[in-house]
Amino acid sequence: MITIKDVAKESGVAISTVSNVLNNVDVVAPETRQKVIDAVEKLKYVPNMNAKFLKSNKKNTLGLFLPSVQGDFYKMLMQSIHLQFMRKGYMLNIYVSNGNTSEEIYGMIISSGVQGAIVFNEYLSDEYIHRIAKSKMPIVFIDREISGDHMSSILIDNGKGAALATEYLIKQGHRRIGYIHGIDNSDDCKRYQSFCNVMNKYQLPLDEDIILRGYFEEAIAYSEMRVLLMKGIKMPDAFFCGNDEMAWGCIRALTEAGVKVPDQVSIVGFDDNTLASYYSPPLTTIHSPVTELGSRSALELMRLVENDEPTEGIISSLSPELIIRESCKVKI
Repeated sequence: MITIKDVAKESGVAISTVSNVLNNVDVVAPETRQKVIDAVEKLKYVPNMNAKFLKSNKKNTLGLFLPSVQGDFYKMLMQSIHLQFMRKGYMLNIYVSNGNTSEEIYGMIISSGVQGAIVFNEYLSDEYIHRIAKSKMPIVFIDREISGDHMSSILIDNGKGAALATEYLIKQGHRRIGYIHGIDNSDDCKRYQSFCNVMNKYQLPLDEDIILRGYFEEAIAYSEMRVLLMKGIKMPDAFFCGNDEMAWGCIRALTEAGVKVPDQVSIVGFDDNTLASYYSPPLTTIHSPVTELGSRSALELMRLVENDEPTEGIISSLSPELIIRESCKVKI
């Protein structure tokens, strides 16, 4: 695990200097600040945000509201947002809802004292989004399409990514294709709907026996695949998994049962997490531009915050791409 000591060593400065840069204390020379920022980027250091969870009324404090901080996706997202804010001298407070109600999430945002916020929480209902809009707080959403005065959305095109994966499997000769769902959220719905649309386009069957739910968790996907194997149901040609963690759980279960990947069953994931190329076999997956999502969201929020007059928001969609590795092969 990378620590603040590692950043100090890499940049050749004292730990206190790194702390000053991370906390935007204006006592560090520009060239030294840049050395620290470069070291943070190189080492992919994620600061311990516990102290920053506290409410702050400072004018240069921005908020990031998340449902979780577990997994590579959230780590990459937080890192890219933090770096953009740090460059411009903004403090970042992170708030994790973790099962709170829509009303509680709304209260958390409004009472946070931040100057503006990036919100990634689909459990916040439309009713409370309208209430936030009335507060005129600058907001960037990264899980839904909303724009207006001081409100923008930066999104990843999940439907396009799922279509790329499904088309690829079909062009590899696979006809009986299973799907592994994540949790029941907008990302998973868009991915699954796109998968279904492509299967229908090619007049291929959707077999409910090979539609599983892994809740975006490796262990659950592993367990679900083991259950499927025990049922003795004929294995599909391929599985499209809603994220890479589930794909790896799927591969482990199949391999332990003596089913060869990709010789007997091809596997495609989604996200292209940091371990995807190290799986055995290396995982064919959809690369989600998470770092760009964080950077663009941060830059857009700062644009909204820095305009005193009512500022029209935008909706921007980022395109994923297919990364071909070794977990798929042509069906003969």
